[in-house]
Amino acid sequence: KSFEQAASQGVAEGRAGVGQVLLRQRQYAKAMEAFQTAQKMDPAIAISYWGQGEVLRHDDLCVEAVPLYLRATDLDRRFPEAQLALGNCLVAIGQHEKAVAALNEGLKWGPKWRPRFLVALGDAELARDSLRDAGIYYTRAKEEAPEDPTARRALGNFYLKRGTWALAVPELQGAMALDSTDIEIHYAMGQALYFDQRYSDALDEYRWVTSHDPDFAPGQLALGNLLYLAGERDPRRYPEARAPLEKYTTLKPRDAKGWSLLGRAYAALKMKEEALPAMIKAQELGDKTKDMYTALGRLFVERREWDKALEAFGRGEPGTHDMLLIGQMFVFQGRIDQADSIYRAIFELDSTRSDGRFALNEIGKLRFRQKDYPGAIAVFQRRIALDPNSDEAYYFMGLSYKEMKQYPEALDALRQAAVLAGGKADRQFWLGILYEQVDSTAMAVEQFQRSVELDSTSATAAIAFRQLGYHRLLGKDFAGATPLIERAVTINPKDVQALIWLAQGYQNSLNRTKAMENYQRVLAIDPKQLDALKGVKSLTGGAK
Repeated sequence: KSFEQAASQGVAEGRAGVGQVLLRQRQYAKAMEAFQTAQKMDPAIAISYWGQGEVLRHDDLCVEAVPLYLRATDLDRRFPEAQLALGNCLVAIGQHEKAVAALNEGLKWGPKWRPRFLVALGDAELARDSLRDAGIYYTRAKEEAPEDPTARRALGNFYLKRGTWALAVPELQGAMALDSTDIEIHYAMGQALYFDQRYSDALDEYRWVTSHDPDFAPGQLALGNLLYLAGERDPRRYPEARAPLEKYTTLKPRDAKGWSLLGRAYAALKMKEEALPAMIKAQELGDKTKDMYTALGRLFVERREWDKALEAFGRGEPGTHDMLLIGQMFVFQGRIDQADSIYRAIFELDSTRSDGRFALNEIGKLRFRQKDYPGAIAVFQRRIALDPNSDEAYYFMGLSYKEMKQYPEALDALRQAAVLAGGKADRQFWLGILYEQVDSTAMAVEQFQRSVELDSTSATAAIAFRQLGYHRLLGKDFAGATPLIERAVTINPKDVQALIWLAQGYQNSLNRTKAMENYQRVLAIDPKQLDALKGVKSLTGGAK
């Protein structure tokens, strides 16, 4: 309140003091405004430049912050906060020698500040992977200030970065004993526990951090990341990961990692409309996480954007199931050789698992599409040897035999496919076609009837209805034939053969009007169709 009162009276120090309060509250935009106003009111106040630098440093804009820190230290030669921040920012932008020179200045400022500058010098050495020198600085800081939690935390972080989690934990516990309220100590402890694979304990620390300071961005990211990773084993964790990751992206909107994790969490929650823009944002910000690109590839597959999906998978790390998707996309694009190569690689990886068997089935279907029917049959026989209950393998093997006019073998295979997949209309339909070809009319009619009971709207259903009607015509059941053929032409009004039989059915039922109507429908499609021309002539001749 005293700062606000002074600020209201036009005192620059008061306005700068308001900026400090806002900075501690992490209200960075308002803090920046207050510090800039203080600078305009009195350009000689060092704290206003330091405050602007702090706001920029929070946004990882150290290049812009350094001149402000330099101005602050020029105006006040004994400003430890500004000197320390200057050194840290110089480290962040890779200016090591200048950073060390700036930080060495702080070693002269007594026991209160010397340990903190020793810690910063350790950070500078660690940034250039000089672990020995970094360890010396951290140890000196701890020795000179055994009651300073900052030194213990720094040494813990040093062990953390070295990957010696067992050494990091006791140092951080010591720091926590000195200051149990320090957010960064709890966060560092969470990191040490996380890397030590003590995930439940790490989760407790991250939850403590985010509950005590929701605006501490690293805590939100760590919590969201841990919960997201836990979702693979326990999908109930994915909804829990969403909130901290959403919070993090508002705190650090320019950090690719946050958007990447959030996009993947959305994808795991089936929130596809939210997942795609989040991952695109991560990509724009430079994220190179293979897991993210794999998830992005899957999203593009669902959207049938094959080129984008293949590009994303190419930058990701697709698993076996993803490789199957890639193979199918190659088929859609007519890249048969590449599809074949993918499927073979999957099968050779493990022929006994479901993905391997599926890949073998796809290889057989490729051979079938290429009209390599003997090759297709060989593949499907191998597939059946691995799994005798594969209706699809029997189905395509039967169709391959049919194309080779080996009807007994085709009939055996298609009969088995129909038994194994009694609920699939196409299995029943093609078995009906085979029965027709071997003159087993009663069995053909039975299979066509089963087919339309399962599917009465598809292109194959139109043919099945037509054939059912045709067999009624042969039995002179004209009244029973025409409704079936009407169903056929409703589905496929361009089926000339169905229209001819429909017209003949009506003609034999003495319904001359409907007969003429359907002959005319045929001639509208094919003016030279002989059966239709004969039918019209017969009807018009009778009319005379």
